[in-house]
Amino acid sequence: MRNDVVVVPKMKNKEPVKMYKSFIFILLFFPSTLSAQAPGRKMWMGAYVSEHQGACVIDSLSNTGSARELGLQSGDTLTHINQQKLQGLVSYHTILSEIRANDSIQVSYKRKSKIIHQATKARAKDLYKPNWCALNYEWIRTGECWLRTMIYTPIKAHPSQPAILFIPGYNCNSIENFPNNYNGRLIRHWVEQGFLVMTVEKSGNGDSDHCTPCMQSDLSRDIFIYERAYEALSKRPGINPHQLFIWGHSMGGIIAPMIQAELAPRGIMVYGTVFRPWSEFLLEMHRGQKPLLENKSFQETEDFLRVIQKIYFAFFVDKKTPEELSRIPAFKTWVQTELEYEPGKTDMWGRHWRFWQQLDSIDLAKAWHQVRGDVLVMHGGSDYIQCSALEPYLITQTVNADQTNQATYQFIPDMDHLLLRSKDFQEAITHFNQKAFLSQEIHPELLRITSSWMKERCKK
Repeated sequence: MRNDVVVVPKMKNKEPVKMYKSFIFILLFFPSTLSAQAPGRKMWMGAYVSEHQGACVIDSLSNTGSARELGLQSGDTLTHINQQKLQGLVSYHTILSEIRANDSIQVSYKRKSKIIHQATKARAKDLYKPNWCALNYEWIRTGECWLRTMIYTPIKAHPSQPAILFIPGYNCNSIENFPNNYNGRLIRHWVEQGFLVMTVEKSGNGDSDHCTPCMQSDLSRDIFIYERAYEALSKRPGINPHQLFIWGHSMGGIIAPMIQAELAPRGIMVYGTVFRPWSEFLLEMHRGQKPLLENKSFQETEDFLRVIQKIYFAFFVDKKTPEELSRIPAFKTWVQTELEYEPGKTDMWGRHWRFWQQLDSIDLAKAWHQVRGDVLVMHGGSDYIQCSALEPYLITQTVNADQTNQATYQFIPDMDHLLLRSKDFQEAITHFNQKAFLSQEIHPELLRITSSWMKERCKK
């Protein structure tokens, strides 16, 4: 066995089932020592921050967290944290990632024309304590990087437990936010159906320590993390290694077939994902979304596409950086507005620009062709974000090219990208803008289809 990852069960919010009473150490990759001290819990700011022309502005505050103790309010502009100047969301998250509970935190912020300075002791977020499962907070260690995991186990655990590795979309939200949205409701359903579900932070998120911040990390790092998580899950005591499943939603559906492990999953489930190179899919996505989201005419959309495809070719295929593209006079304005480029800035569409170039380079035809195990491919008729029925069709056909009936296709006509019931694109947009994903129930067909499909495979 290679030496690279230490998996350390850490905080448990209720008495775990018997199989988890002892500490478990699994060595997988980089040299590590068992005596290494796991990091403490990270501070919880409790503020939702957005970037406006390079400034970090408070959108809203949660009911708890350090932000309220610091006197922050919606509309305040953060300028400094611990005397370090903020220059956009990347710097905001980078600085916060180094602050642990009970450390001192000093902030400077602007309210209207007044500059205010405040200090307090950093607070940790309260541990989530569900009554419908045994929830273990654990760690995966890769080199110096500690990654938080949350593992949801049925209260009446099976002696040979089937399990799911949960891979969400591309953004940098922490897994600790899952209980408050559609991800948490999906996890709860599967756990109550008898499946253990493992989630892992992306690099730098949540309690993770000594890791590259998510918005500076790239796709290869995401794939590496989920590979390590899958290996850890497959070696977990009490798990049935022949009843492992992977769930990939949106961008997670691209990562799912890329996971290379000694033990193949029993099945992979994907929804709202893509098959074609990203630069090719983007053009179709723009063609559908521009009229819907920006009220562009179809002619205006066509004019836009004929320019942006040249920029996309230079960025995705020729691998030019946003900075290099911004120096081309005909591209400069477009690179600033569409690729969100600013001098000195590396994030683009919520991730590092390298993330998107790597995404376009992935050969998903090869990846899906090499998948061992069954595949469930799902598509929603009101998914205006993924928007193309061609993607799930191509995945299904590629998987079944040599092994007929290995892949199953399911179409849910009134399901949107965030797994909610929406009758059409327009209602899905309304639900998204109203943040219905924070409260609305998941489409029951998705729950029925996924649970039945996994249970059938567990019987074989």
